[in-house]
Amino acid sequence: MTEKPDGNPAAPEVLEARIRGLQHALGQLLDNARRLTYGEHQRAVQLHRQLQEQTAAARRESRSLVDAKTAEALSEAEPKARLLADRLAPGLAAVPPNDARWRSRQLVGAGVPAYVRVGELEAGTPVVAPLLRTNGWKVTADRNEAARRLLQSVALRLVAAAEPFRLRIDAFDPKLTGTMGLLGHLTTKYPQLVPRATHTAEQLHTVLSGLVDVSSLRASRQAQLGHERFEDLLKETGQVTDPYRVVILFDYPFGIDTLAQRDLLRLAATAGKRGLCFLVHYDASTAAELDVDSKQLLELLNPVAVVNDRVEVAQLPPARLDPPFDASVAAGICDVIAEQAEIAVLPTIDFERTLPDRPTWWQPVKDEIGTVIGYDDRTPALVRLRSGNPALPHVLVGGAVGQGKSNLLLVMIHGLAARYSPADLEMYLLDFKHGVEFSALGPGPERPHWLPQIRVLGVHSDRAFGLAVLRHLSDELARRSEVFKSHGNVADIAELPPGPERPPRILVVLDEFQVLLEDDDELADEAAKLLERLVRLGRAYGVHVVLATQTIEGVKRLSTRRDSIFGQVPYRIALKTTPADSQAILRSGNTAAAELQFRGEAVLNANFGSPDDNQHVLVSFADKVVLDSLRAELWTRAGDAVRPPRVFHLAEPARLTDTASAVQPELGRPWTGLPIAVTEEPVAVEVRPEPGAGVLVLGDGPVDALGVLTGLAVSTAAGSVEPPRFVFVDGTNSAPSVAEGKDALVQVLRELGCEVETVDKHDDIAPRLFALRDQMRSGQAGGTYLLGFGFHGVPRMQVHAEGYFESPANALQEIVRDGPAQGLITYGWWNRLHVCTEQLGYGRGNVATHLFLRHPQDGVRAVAGPLVRWASEPHRALLWDGLHPEAQVVVPFAALRADEVERAVELVRR
Repeated sequence: MTEKPDGNPAAPEVLEARIRGLQHALGQLLDNARRLTYGEHQRAVQLHRQLQEQTAAARRESRSLVDAKTAEALSEAEPKARLLADRLAPGLAAVPPNDARWRSRQLVGAGVPAYVRVGELEAGTPVVAPLLRTNGWKVTADRNEAARRLLQSVALRLVAAAEPFRLRIDAFDPKLTGTMGLLGHLTTKYPQLVPRATHTAEQLHTVLSGLVDVSSLRASRQAQLGHERFEDLLKETGQVTDPYRVVILFDYPFGIDTLAQRDLLRLAATAGKRGLCFLVHYDASTAAELDVDSKQLLELLNPVAVVNDRVEVAQLPPARLDPPFDASVAAGICDVIAEQAEIAVLPTIDFERTLPDRPTWWQPVKDEIGTVIGYDDRTPALVRLRSGNPALPHVLVGGAVGQGKSNLLLVMIHGLAARYSPADLEMYLLDFKHGVEFSALGPGPERPHWLPQIRVLGVHSDRAFGLAVLRHLSDELARRSEVFKSHGNVADIAELPPGPERPPRILVVLDEFQVLLEDDDELADEAAKLLERLVRLGRAYGVHVVLATQTIEGVKRLSTRRDSIFGQVPYRIALKTTPADSQAILRSGNTAAAELQFRGEAVLNANFGSPDDNQHVLVSFADKVVLDSLRAELWTRAGDAVRPPRVFHLAEPARLTDTASAVQPELGRPWTGLPIAVTEEPVAVEVRPEPGAGVLVLGDGPVDALGVLTGLAVSTAAGSVEPPRFVFVDGTNSAPSVAEGKDALVQVLRELGCEVETVDKHDDIAPRLFALRDQMRSGQAGGTYLLGFGFHGVPRMQVHAEGYFESPANALQEIVRDGPAQGLITYGWWNRLHVCTEQLGYGRGNVATHLFLRHPQDGVRAVAGPLVRWASEPHRALLWDGLHPEAQVVVPFAALRADEVERAVELVRR
């Protein structure tokens, strides 16, 4: 109980009153506190709302500024990004699919791209990723179709951007998706660029095995030249013909066995340094074969992921995957690529670069003759022809049409000519393919010089002349055998001491040699035997044979003598050709020449075509002007010691001036033409003032006939002690086709001091024949030659002439039969044997010598025997003189031209 202050306790009512007062005061305090708190809360809420509004406004302002700045930055960077993409991925490598530029040919072949487009940003900026200088990509995707689309796009971009033959794409498509079919137009036309996709493990093994060889060879070349990377080799030489190699594997590891995996790992580990690149589509849902650890390959490649049609590459922003290419666009661009491949050429190596310094030209031959035909990067490609240590005596050259075979032969021929003098090297060059490459090597109307080492030059050679050359060379082997015996039975030309008694080396070049052997006849049999003997024995005697061909498949004579001939030919040079012909030229299983890309590339092999000894070379370019200048220089250096070569042309007549420059006519031995032989001696016939003398020319062709009469008449005049007299009877009534030749003949004969009478009109011929017959009877026709040009064209030859009791044919018959004993000899031309027989009688005036031009075979056999064959070829004649057991084919002379008159007179007068 509470006490009062004075110590007395307070009353209860007082306490209650005090308590109520306190309760009321506390309530007042709480009300005041509530009112104060609510106001502060409202002020706080209001302040918070103000702050929120201010923050939102600030954010809006900041976002606008950021967006503006971002847009401004993107606007400034986008052109730079496009320029950078175009520089890293040139040409079509960075262009969007189906863009108008894909329908233009201007960007095709701009250059091999190190980077390639994978997609674009939302603003359309291209995203390009590094590829060719890396080992490659591991491509994963949420959908296999997206990965295939990306790789298909990359393949088309790569082959469209690269220069022709600078990049090749091989694909392995084990699930037969046909993804590479987009490039089908190119695969059909140029499988060297994009071969048909492989589908089996065996096919893939072949591709990878070839790439192992490529990688090994590149590693050796880079080490040899001090380069770590393939592109460094390209930059330095500019002549490397190997392409970048891209391999696309779809749905990996499906279809990959342990053998393929082993090669893939070996190749991928150094792919970026060797110009190789792998694009591997990894399908995680596919289980690998036992012992195939897919991670091992994938770890060597850069990851590329495609998720929701967005391409993700490390250190690059995600890019939107491009849509697929339109098939018509792809086909069109493939056609353009094929067109560029058709005309693609390599950088050339100047021929002069392969020549030695001039002070070293024409050094004496020691153990071998050799030359440089081109380069393998910086290394000269040498061909060394030798008889031993090791024996490398002969060369086989092959290549498809237009791939540089003729250029290679010219490089080899001129390279040897610059190194060895005519005293140490002779050349026999025969071209059987009717080309013109060898024609410039001999003398010509406007070209007095020639390659001084050439002994025989067959331009447009025919089989008969080729056989004649082989016979001549076979005889040369026998002659050299006697030389060897005279020096103590030496076994090799290298053992002979230098000097005038040591015979020169002989280079025999037979271009399209298979022509000699392709017909089933006696000529082919003999040629095959002689060629086999030449390559077998020629090595020791210093005779080196170069056999050149486009193809030797299907030649019957080679099927039985292939080993005996080619077994003696260690050098093989194959230019671009088919796999079958590559194996025929090099060796079975060696298809390296089918992998060549350019005209002028070659596989040089000095070990009978063994694949391990292939050398990839670029043949130097034989510029015509440079070669002609070299020939003129060598010809001048040789001086007067060399004589012109024996030049033979298929289906062309002989040149009288050429023969006259080398041979002097003899009395009583006029020239009918040249033999199909190496000798330059013309085919002469015995014509003496005695019965049976004369020459009957039979067959079609007034130009050929005039050429024959020209050779007979000029050689007769030049070989006579006293200039004879000629009566030229023209039964063609002065045909325009022979007017120049006829006038030139008459002018030459007169320049040689001969009296020449011409009878041109038909009406004057009969009286002149009767007058000439009367002169003969009276002994006043001595030293006279009747040139009857076309007696078959003279009308009424067998009809009694007015004022005479006989026909002009009777007078002609008496002249031909009885004239020789009186010094009157006839050289006459008729178009047919039976016409000649009708005019001269059955015995044809007892003349023994017949020269057939284009004449039916029955008439030829009536004179020369039933077994004679005569093909009646242009500018060929068949001589039958009754003295030799067989008829002889000769090449008649061409009629003289007006501009040859002065030179002809000068030459035959010597």
